[in-house]
Amino acid sequence: MAKSKRSAKPKGKSQKQDYIHQQHLDAASVAIHGKIGNLKEGQFYPEHDKRTESPAYKKVHDHLVKDLDLPCLVCGVKFSTLKDAKENLHGAKQLETHHHVIEWALANAIDPAKFNKAIRPNLANKHADQPMYKSDMTAQQVRDWVDHSPDNLWVLCDIHHRHTFVGIHAVTYPNWCPQDLLSDAFLKAVAAEIAKVAPAKKPAAKKKAAKKKKR
Repeated sequence: MAKSKRSAKPKGKSQKQDYIHQQHLDAASVAIHGKIGNLKEGQFYPEHDKRTESPAYKKVHDHLVKDLDLPCLVCGVKFSTLKDAKENLHGAKQLETHHHVIEWALANAIDPAKFNKAIRPNLANKHADQPMYKSDMTAQQVRDWVDHSPDNLWVLCDIHHRHTFVGIHAVTYPNWCPQDLLSDAFLKAVAAEIAKVAPAKKPAAKKKAAKKKKR
């Protein structure tokens, strides 16, 4: 499996707030310029079954995340260090696996001939010990590869996988890719900008009190 970018999940506002809190905001640490924008993107997929976790996918996911304890490609947090605040600087809740070459939902749209021409030769070169890559793969083999091949999966924490402002599913690749190289000062300044559109989370006790008043 390529381990470099250069190869049931909580969502929403609470995730943004956890990220902001963990960054220990210091807006004066570095001068930056930019903006919070709305990305317009056309997302189209072929008809497919409802997404479920196949046994083969779960086996590979657990092997990468738990057995090998691979780090998030961006921040380096591991399954074994999620509860260590010194290692989990972004407040990640879990380690996930991202289909990075071909998105799972696009599997039924992949032309096996094009895959065998454009993707398989490179895989064969990188993984000479893998018999599957030595000859053209069938349509079913390609679909299985998309679903659960380690060569199509990156280990990412939930923050750098799905976060609204820093997750690979939410921002453009040029902005997402170099995050592991950015200085801590720059990351803090960016977090300060994010904080402006994701206000601090109210204490749980106050929320419960508010619900009681509505009743």
